[in-house]
Amino acid sequence: MSAPSIFSTTPQSLSVAVDGGTSSGLVKLAAEHVLCEQCHSAVKNSVTLKKQHPSRGSERFCRYAGIDILGSSILSSGSAGAGAATCHLCCLILGAIRQQQQTPIANGPADVTINVSRSGGITFSIQVEEGGRQRNIGELVIVPQDYLEGLPTSPASGFAFPDQSSHIYQNAQLALSLASEPSFCLARAWLQQCLQKHSKCTEAAGMAVGRPSRLIDVGSETGRDPRVVVMQHPEEGLEYLTLSHCWGGAKILRLLVENFDQLITGIPMSSLPKTFQDAVIITRRLGYRYIWIDSLCIIQDSPSDWRSCAAVMGEIYAGSVCTISALTARNAYDGGCFFDHMRNPLSFRPCRLTEDWWVEGNTNVGPDLRVGLSPMPLHTRAWVVQERILAPRTLYYGSNGLAWECVECSATEAVPMGEVSRFSPKASFFATQKRGSDPEEYYNQWTDIQIAYTRCLLTRFDDRLVAISGVIKRIEKLTGWTNMWGMWKERLLQDLLWFVEEPTKGRPQTDEYLSPTWSWAGIEGRVMLAVGGSKETCHWMADDINVGLSDDGKHGCIRLRAMMKAVSIGKSPSWQLNPGIDAPSPKWEEVDWDPDVTPGAGDMAKEVRCVLIARVLDYLGPGSEAMDIGLVVVRHGKDWIRIGVFRQLREGSALFGDHKVDTTELTIL
Repeated sequence: MSAPSIFSTTPQSLSVAVDGGTSSGLVKLAAEHVLCEQCHSAVKNSVTLKKQHPSRGSERFCRYAGIDILGSSILSSGSAGAGAATCHLCCLILGAIRQQQQTPIANGPADVTINVSRSGGITFSIQVEEGGRQRNIGELVIVPQDYLEGLPTSPASGFAFPDQSSHIYQNAQLALSLASEPSFCLARAWLQQCLQKHSKCTEAAGMAVGRPSRLIDVGSETGRDPRVVVMQHPEEGLEYLTLSHCWGGAKILRLLVENFDQLITGIPMSSLPKTFQDAVIITRRLGYRYIWIDSLCIIQDSPSDWRSCAAVMGEIYAGSVCTISALTARNAYDGGCFFDHMRNPLSFRPCRLTEDWWVEGNTNVGPDLRVGLSPMPLHTRAWVVQERILAPRTLYYGSNGLAWECVECSATEAVPMGEVSRFSPKASFFATQKRGSDPEEYYNQWTDIQIAYTRCLLTRFDDRLVAISGVIKRIEKLTGWTNMWGMWKERLLQDLLWFVEEPTKGRPQTDEYLSPTWSWAGIEGRVMLAVGGSKETCHWMADDINVGLSDDGKHGCIRLRAMMKAVSIGKSPSWQLNPGIDAPSPKWEEVDWDPDVTPGAGDMAKEVRCVLIARVLDYLGPGSEAMDIGLVVVRHGKDWIRIGVFRQLREGSALFGDHKVDTTELTIL
């Protein structure tokens, strides 16, 4: 497909015939390298861009009257029946503004300057005028023609597009809508090639043991409305898709006892939130009849139905052909899957300015499904962690375009051939299952998942354990381990030494008992482990461990024998632990600790103890002092409850010094 004239100032559109789809007619594609009259003039008059080796310095490139002018024609290009070409450079500038802004930007003049650095790097620097002052927004990188030609291509680790079918991904890269046939062609190509050629993905799908009791029958594009169907005896080979999405705070259509018969009869498309409507369309266009959507396939006001379905939810995703993920929609009504109102493919495509110079595209979502170090909105939700890990294939839709993740590779519109992602939890989890002989590998994989999971958000904290239960059950099946309140019985001493990154004001209140205080499951916030547990460097100091129920039979408890020392909690804001050691010039007068929740004034009067669990040798490197690590507990009747983890180097007036300390039996609730 040939590009339009580089310096064209007349709005254009490119049209291509639909290949292999169910629609007929023409599809509008964005036209690359087309410049508006203002940008064309600025490029033509630029002194810097006339040189092959510009000197260090700055040059004013162009002043745009307002940000809304940059975006006006772009916004219309996503509407039905539109498709007029927009200025490629304007799209890149607006894309840079949208990607970099941390706070809302009022419409105002935008100034673009060409900067040449000492090293010879060239950039467009973008500033906007706010309140009479210039605010730096972002920049675009300018590169020579031979730089783009010399870039190494990523190894085709996942997908192959012969020359005669390269239009499949080329058209998708320029499609003005993710709901258009070019995008569906690329999605179908990824899915079909994975089903036919990726043996690891097929093997991962074969590990699923659960099947959904209900599905949504989407019918055909010209047929009846979708409806809920009850699977009395789910077929072993039944093919269905699943939807992964953010509920957010939106009140969405749900399956209830009172509307059960109605939704079995039919669900008007107009009654579905945008994300669900889009998922129905995607299911049909991918060539499938059934999709599982949590809010429509679980009776939401039936506790018994919810519990039984939630118990196998991870396996439902694991057994699906593919999961459709609304990657950047913050709730079911916001944006959906297609994001037509924000779709601007030209902001991610390099633009040719002259025979010698190009502007690189803005950063698109990478194959690791992050922009920079920030996760996408979908991946901030706790339920999605197991959906992403256990589903063998996931097709992502979002404002950054179309993306793919399976066990063998990840791909995007920008990297359609796919590549092995270093940050794919799906691939990492499967790789651990395949090796499967070293318990340490399973445990390390679990701790990585635990860290990622506990940084995510839950609408109902009561779901803290059930939302990750699919992964826990898979690890139990593979290892034979026993999980109790999110803790592994076989690694319990190590598991006890978790700490929360930032303590909150208190433990969340739940409708039912969730976990004992020594489990991370009852605490909000990102949870990590204090020790890695290497046998060569860590000595476990507690023993006679027994996990069970408290005397009332309603709460979990752990009974163990360990050394204990009395401490007191100091004043705010440091809340340090004071061991009360009376020694001349002690090097360590206080004990460092990580509280589970922020201590209150009343905690200062409680009976507090440090319980030694582990002694880590060479904690700060070979030849360094050892570190004592254990639990901080407070008296609760005749027993104890956990309030944090302590650490102390074994030097000076260490809490557990070389003098003998008797061990004590204690019960922690």
